[in-house]
Amino acid sequence: MSAKPEDVMQDSESKGFVSERGPFVINANPPVKEPHTREEVDAQFDKAADAFDHEELAAQFGSDEARQKVAEMVRALTPGTSTTMLLWQEGENGMSLSHNWFGPNFPLFRHCHPRFGDCLYYVVGGELLMGNRRLGRGSTFFLPNGQPYKFTAGPDGVEVLEFRAGGGDKEASGTIVKETSLDAIQQIIDRSYEVDSEWQVPERMGDLVQRESVSSADSRAE
Repeated sequence: MSAKPEDVMQDSESKGFVSERGPFVINANPPVKEPHTREEVDAQFDKAADAFDHEELAAQFGSDEARQKVAEMVRALTPGTSTTMLLWQEGENGMSLSHNWFGPNFPLFRHCHPRFGDCLYYVVGGELLMGNRRLGRGSTFFLPNGQPYKFTAGPDGVEVLEFRAGGGDKEASGTIVKETSLDAIQQIIDRSYEVDSEWQVPERMGDLVQRESVSSADSRAE
C-alpha cells in the first residue's frame, strides 16, 4: 500500500491552487496492475513474511513456525489480488486512493493497517462477504484506524476503491496479521489453492461492472 502511482500528471494551469495535501493532479485511466506471481514469492521466500507483522502468532506458536506459515499464506494468496495506486500524497494528512481487485472466492485473512489511518472502502463491482453481510456494487464500509477486518470475495471476485486521508501512526506496522491460530491460516492457504484457477485479473477498472451488466442483460433476454 505504500507504492506511488506511476502515471500521475500535474496540471501546470493550477498554479496557486495548492492545498496542504498538494497540487491538482490527474491519473489518466491506468490499467489494473498485474498481480505478482508465486514464482516471484518463491524466489525470495525467506523474506515473504517480512511485510506482515506476525508477532502475536510468534509469541503463541513460536517465531519460526509463525513465519513459515505466514510466508506460505502470502505465496498462496499472491496471484489472487492486485493493488493499483491512483493517488498518493506525502505528509501527515496526505490522501491516498487505490483500486484493489480480489479474485473469485478470494479468502482475505484477518488483518489491520495501523500505519495508514482510517479507511473508507467502496465496492465498484462484484461483491464480498463480510461476516453474514453480502456487500455488492455501491456498498461502502468504513474502518477506524487499526480495526481488524477480513472478507471473502464473491463468485465473480470484487473490485474496491480504498480511500485514506492520513491520520495513521507512522511508527506502527503497515499490516498486522490478526488470525489467531496457524490452523486458521492453513485453512486460508488450502482454500486459496482450491479456487485459484478462477483468478484472472481484469484488464481495466470496472470490468466486473461490465460483466454484471452483460449477465443481467442475458438473464432478461431469457
